Parts: sequence; C-alpha cells; structure tokens
Amino acid sequence: MYKNNHAFTLIELLIVIFIILTITGLMFPVLSSIREKSKQAVCMSNMGQLFKCLVQYSIENDGYLPLDDNSGPCNGEVWFKAVDRYIITDTLPENQTEISTKERLMRIKQDPVFKTISQDEKDNTRSIKMNTQLAQGSMCRRMIDSISFPSKTVLLFDGRINNTTVASKYDGSYGSVAQRHSRGANILFIDGHVERVQNGDSDGTANEGWPNGHADQGIIWDPD
Repeated sequence: MYKNNHAFTLIELLIVIFIILTITGLMFPVLSSIREKSKQAVCMSNMGQLFKCLVQYSIENDGYLPLDDNSGPCNGEVWFKAVDRYIITDTLPENQTEISTKERLMRIKQDPVFKTISQDEKDNTRSIKMNTQLAQGSMCRRMIDSISFPSKTVLLFDGRINNTTVASKYDGSYGSVAQRHSRGANILFIDGHVERVQNGDSDGTANEGWPNGHADQGIIWDPD
C-alpha cells in the first residue's frame, strides 16, 4: 500500500516562517500600545488615589494642602511624604504584609516608569510632581478651596526623570512636564479629575518640558 508521507519542502518551510514573522510584526505594535495604555491607566489611578490622600490631609489641616517642596523658609510636611499615612490606611489589611511599606508607598506615589529607574537613583527620583505655582512668595501653603478654577488648575502631574536636578524635586511647573504616556502627560487637577494632555510632540525625554504653560487647553498653573 502506497503511503504519501508529505514533508515540508524548503520553500513551504520558508513561507510558514514568513507568515509567522509577518503576524508577529503586526501584533507587536498592538501589544506595545496595550502595554502603554495600561501604564497610563495605572498612573491615572495613582493620581486619583493621591488626590483622596491630599483631600484627607486638607480636612485635617484646616483646608490647607501640604507643601509642594521642602526648601525655603516654610515649615511643614511635603506632599510626597504627607500622603504616606493615608496610603497605608487605605491599603487592605490582607495586602499589607505582601510587600514592604516603602514599596507599597512607591507603587502609588510614583508613575510606572519608576520600575525602570536604576536602584541607585530611586531614592532621589520623583516621577509625579506637585504644581509649585499654587503657593508663591510669602504664601507657604494653599487652601484647596481657595482656587477659582479647580477644573483647570494643575495639582499633580507627570514629571521629568531624565534630568537629575529636576528628577529629585517634589515640585515643578510646565517646564518639568514629561509626556511619557503615548506622547502625552497625565495631569491631576484641583477638582480631582485626571486627564492625559498633549502639548506638542515631546516624548518627555528628548524634548525637556513644555514650551508653554497652557498647552492650548486652557490649563492654569498660576491660579493668581
């Protein structure tokens, strides 16, 4: 009895390999886009949680927000550290022992890009920053309900990490923005909502910061 044991010819094998490579090439951008969207969503979620912490802080401190930085003549808690006790309180008890307290805090206070930072630079990197123009001059702190246009005024934003001096700061302004989420930056506004805002074609690393503070979106950095 005749058996037709058909084996792949070299041409057929090359065709199969070509098809696999083509499909892989088509899938890679899709998977990359999904991964970037996931990071963007995590960052937005983190900012939402930070807003809740800042509101809790203001309730316990006569309506005032914490300091945007720890330099200068002002005394008080810096926002980056002031939110810690509220983040820990909001963490479910069964999850508190799974990771260290410091790591748990960093998962909320830092953008997902923090995972890519080398270990020796992590202690001096703040990937999310507070708007330094909320309280200026002799005004050390700002009452959260004293801002006229809360839906347009920046509270926290994606900050640059590509410059050592800028990366180490807790605060900044439009020159410190990093558009690392699909060439856009996540911004938390005073009213609590988070938006992805794009200003130009900066990717947050090659071009440093925004060229202007408005981003053609009516964004307010200086509420006064």
